[in-house]
Amino acid sequence: MDLITVDFETYYDKQFSLSKITTEQYIRSPDFEVIGVGVKVNDGETRWITGTHEQLKRTLHNRYDFENAAVLAHNTMFDGAILSWVFDIHPRVLFDTLCMARAIHGVDAGGSLAKLAVRYRLGEKGTEVVDALGKRRADFSYEKLKQYGQYCINDVELTYKLFNKMVPVFPKKELKIIDMTLRMFTEPTLVLDAPKLKAHLQTIRANKQQVLDKCGLDLKGLMSNNKFAEALRGLGVEPPMKTSPRTGKETYAFAKSDPGLKELADHDDPDVQALVAARTKLKSTLEETRTHRFLDIARRGKLPVPIKYYAAHTGRWGGCLVADTEVTVYNETNGVETKRIVDVLLSDLVWDGEEFVEHEGVQFSGYDEVIEWDGVAGTADHTVFTEAGEISLSEAMQRAHRIEAARSPTQDDVDAAREHLRNHKSKDTV
Repeated sequence: MDLITVDFETYYDKQFSLSKITTEQYIRSPDFEVIGVGVKVNDGETRWITGTHEQLKRTLHNRYDFENAAVLAHNTMFDGAILSWVFDIHPRVLFDTLCMARAIHGVDAGGSLAKLAVRYRLGEKGTEVVDALGKRRADFSYEKLKQYGQYCINDVELTYKLFNKMVPVFPKKELKIIDMTLRMFTEPTLVLDAPKLKAHLQTIRANKQQVLDKCGLDLKGLMSNNKFAEALRGLGVEPPMKTSPRTGKETYAFAKSDPGLKELADHDDPDVQALVAARTKLKSTLEETRTHRFLDIARRGKLPVPIKYYAAHTGRWGGCLVADTEVTVYNETNGVETKRIVDVLLSDLVWDGEEFVEHEGVQFSGYDEVIEWDGVAGTADHTVFTEAGEISLSEAMQRAHRIEAARSPTQDDVDAAREHLRNHKSKDTV
């Protein structure tokens, strides 16, 4: 069985990129364009192929026997999906050096091709992709397209060399698991029922409006903590308060699990009960957003399942994340929607995980490196909740490493175990 290493170069710009939208949205978008692809069969010469999608499809089908080959890429979820969804190519096996690297070196180590190439002393990854920002294939000059092709060829060579460094120590059964995991995304089989999703979305919105009409407030009034508090005071009830675990300051106890809000749900005044019930029910507007997203996917095709192999230090799977550049907001014009952080307006209410809250506007805090641990991605000072309480992501990583190190056997433990084994074998012999 041949090993075919591939790497696709695709159009991207500041708004249309994998840092803004999901892989599924990106590849299935009408704006998606393959500029070219590097292909290497076994240890043969890597070729750069460019052309229209129709030309690429014809060349890939006629020149290579993908259906009876194993395809290798770095982040095969991306390249494998392009092969499957755009060019109707379905390899026999899928390999992925990114997945392998996470299992070998851990989720905290740099998994980019550039960092792995340095780790294994394989060479350097180029930077020509930076110059391709906002360029369609037709925008490249002959020389620039040739240079881009050399960049792609180098990536293919690095991926192939990296695979040959890692595969001798990688369990074959894990390679099969990687293949199965990738196919859940690249070869989707789940068909979403668009009519049912649409009907469900309409039901959610109709029920929401009924509740709003009953309590005599608009959605913004219910979702705003300050306005909800004013509505309670208008009924003669002082809003319940609590100490925020995040800031240490007094704040309204309006979360569904807060005892104060639960007590108001059983208040003697039926108007207070109705107001709290409306607030609690309409806080679950994320169902509306998620239903809308499923409906969008249904319009584009079958539902891919993006599961990340070896997402945590324990080896378990995890979900694939989009960069933290988008938030869910509510505004009077469009209702609930997803916005890029930089596009959030002062008039928008922002979902904070429990409710839509007011904010003081977008503030630039500079740039910082994103780290990944146990399926969580964020900056080093990003707050996470653990058994030890609310701590930074970097501190959580350090604690986990200390615990893991404490559990790891020392050399004395190993020597003692070997001595015990030798004694055990000698007794068996006697």
